[in-house]
Amino acid sequence: MNVNRILSITLIISLTINLALTSIIIALNIRSNQLESIIEELSIEVSKSNSIMGELQAQLNYAKQQLEYYRMQLEYYTKLYQNKTGIPLIGKSEVNIVAVRVIQEDFFTTSYKGVVMKAEVELTPGDGKILVNTKPNIGIDLQASVRIAAAVAEKYTGVSLGSTNVIISIIANEEVEVVDGPSAGAAITIAIISAITKQSVNNTIYITGTINSDGSIGQVGGIIEKAIASAKNGCKIFLVPKGQAQTQILIPVEKDIGRGIKIITYQYKTINVEQYLKSIGYHLKIIEISNIIEALNYTLIKSTW
Repeated sequence: MNVNRILSITLIISLTINLALTSIIIALNIRSNQLESIIEELSIEVSKSNSIMGELQAQLNYAKQQLEYYRMQLEYYTKLYQNKTGIPLIGKSEVNIVAVRVIQEDFFTTSYKGVVMKAEVELTPGDGKILVNTKPNIGIDLQASVRIAAAVAEKYTGVSLGSTNVIISIIANEEVEVVDGPSAGAAITIAIISAITKQSVNNTIYITGTINSDGSIGQVGGIIEKAIASAKNGCKIFLVPKGQAQTQILIPVEKDIGRGIKIITYQYKTINVEQYLKSIGYHLKIIEISNIIEALNYTLIKSTW
């Protein structure tokens, strides 16, 4: 009798404990679901906040760019006004330029080789003439590029060249026919700014790229040939237009058509310029730049740009 009573009491206690634990588990599950719901709502709010912060950051960056633009415009027109009396400038600078030399090996075969030359810039009292001199005579079309380069240099220094002649001398060690003349535009812009500001150009840093009137630097050809020539001439860093750290080269593809006859065709292959140079023994850092300010940050010594 006592045993049955004890079993009954034990069962009642066990049921009570199970009911209590079940109630606790149910309560915890409800609370857990509530917390998950709260966390989900908070995650949505955080995501919205991040999106709003991203938009605000973008607006802030745009506002900073606009302020910088107007600051540069103010400095430009202020200096232009101060210099409107036409005070002639005197200055000199030089920069390495790279181009592509055409080699006619025979009647059917033409090859290309990079060549390094010097571009000397002289600022002398005058009436705004742009003069291009080549030593010796080389087939390189610079006149249009130099005019754009001078205009960009005026814009970014705030100094008028209206009473100054800009004399550009292209000096090569040999008489060559050179293609891709406009590709020296960025380098010459740097040299003109160097002559105006009296800042030296780092001669271990080379650049290739056209110059546009808004200061942007455009793409050119012959990147591999120019990079190799630069490396051979002591260049440590080679600045190339945006998107040209990789380029295409022609590689031979040999096909055996039978009876000992083979046909060689050429196909384009995209390569990383820096890695390709390393594979053939040249250690040259390739850096992409998109505008003249980025180029000045690398090339001018003690630059304030």
